[in-house]
Amino acid sequence: MNYPIHIDDKGRYVHTWVRQSSIKTADMCMNRLRESLFNLSVDPKNDGAELGTACHQAVEDVISSRIDQGTEMTEYDMYDAFDYYWDEMSEGVDNWHSYGNPKTASENGRLKLKSWYENILPMIEKPVGVEVDFNKLLIEDEQRVVYLRGTVDLVEEDMLWDWKFPKADYTRDRWQYDRWDVQSIAYTWAMDLPYFRYGVMHNKGWGTMEFVRHELHHDWLRKKVATICEYIENNIHLEGEWLLNDNGWWCSEKWCPSWTRCKGKVLALDSER
Repeated sequence: MNYPIHIDDKGRYVHTWVRQSSIKTADMCMNRLRESLFNLSVDPKNDGAELGTACHQAVEDVISSRIDQGTEMTEYDMYDAFDYYWDEMSEGVDNWHSYGNPKTASENGRLKLKSWYENILPMIEKPVGVEVDFNKLLIEDEQRVVYLRGTVDLVEEDMLWDWKFPKADYTRDRWQYDRWDVQSIAYTWAMDLPYFRYGVMHNKGWGTMEFVRHELHHDWLRKKVATICEYIENNIHLEGEWLLNDNGWWCSEKWCPSWTRCKGKVLALDSER
């Protein structure tokens, strides 16, 4: 089903849009979620995100070679793979906010991959799947049916992994992830494994964060998602913006594709008075 929301033959709303990233978007701004769900705007391609994707693909090649062929790509093979992906992806970048140009981004990407190869790869013991997709029924009652979708970067026999390639060191904020990180909760529920680990390769080094998630976390996830779904159902037919949240870094011309039609439009009117 390509529609993010539809109504089934029992009159229930069926939500097929739910991913951990869309739940985070709802926390940022409901109107931004609306724009995303109904294709009202297109996010620009930022250099930081595109570089992270190129690094992900190189890492995927390394682990896939071990799983599929029983061989280990060399560090330099990994760099060659990264160069191939980055050469292609950098051409489509719209915003160079993080690194300024392709060469600087590439140099940082190689350093991050070096950290991953030397420090994170030796920690991987029993890989069984790379880029593992899931689409599971999260909620079903008289009002709605909700599916949770996603992709796990690496599944081991007893551990789930996700790679991060940011500029800053996310591990400094581990306490925040421990309290309210949606991704680790969603993925442990979907894959029925309690152990989740982030591998974080940033501009000044690397680190890991490991979490154990259980049934109480998963119950909280269902309640959170149900609340978002109810809001959407109650507002889906209304014209204009949904609830706006403009008190964070995301609400700016730099990071939100709908800013000029949303808060930017209001500020422009204010400046004309």
